[in-house]
Amino acid sequence: VLHWTADRAMLRASSLLLACLAAVQAFNAPMAFSPKGALASSLASKPLVAAAPVSQRSFALDALQMSCTKDTRGYKMPMRKQCMLLKKRANNAMSVSFSHIRTHKTQAVNLQWKRIFWPEGNCYVKLRISTKAIKTLKTKPLNELAAKAGLDLKKHRCG
Repeated sequence: VLHWTADRAMLRASSLLLACLAAVQAFNAPMAFSPKGALASSLASKPLVAAAPVSQRSFALDALQMSCTKDTRGYKMPMRKQCMLLKKRANNAMSVSFSHIRTHKTQAVNLQWKRIFWPEGNCYVKLRISTKAIKTLKTKPLNELAAKAGLDLKKHRCG
């Protein structure tokens, strides 16, 4: 029984170590690793990750941000279903039946891909905005809403 728990702890430690190695390799970060003990013989045959130059490592954050977006029909769609201008998100609500049994539900935002003319940039921008934001655009300028949301409209220009 004691031998089995030792193997289990070693397996847990080795899986944690391999997960850390995979994470380091994904970001091309420099690595200094010298295995010790029984795990050293199993990892000795595997090549270690070489240290990448600083110019390559500076793009690690960009790679992480790109992995959090989905490319749909040629434009980057944020994974979170959120209005780009008003920052509206889904609302947690309750569905109440006739017998007054409550169950949780989410009220999703009505998001639409909209091509809007941006007068300051003299071009069209393609944004994923809520229908409430479409109504708001009739009274407030696009530049004002984008500045309030912290949105760079230059990144969303249409072709």
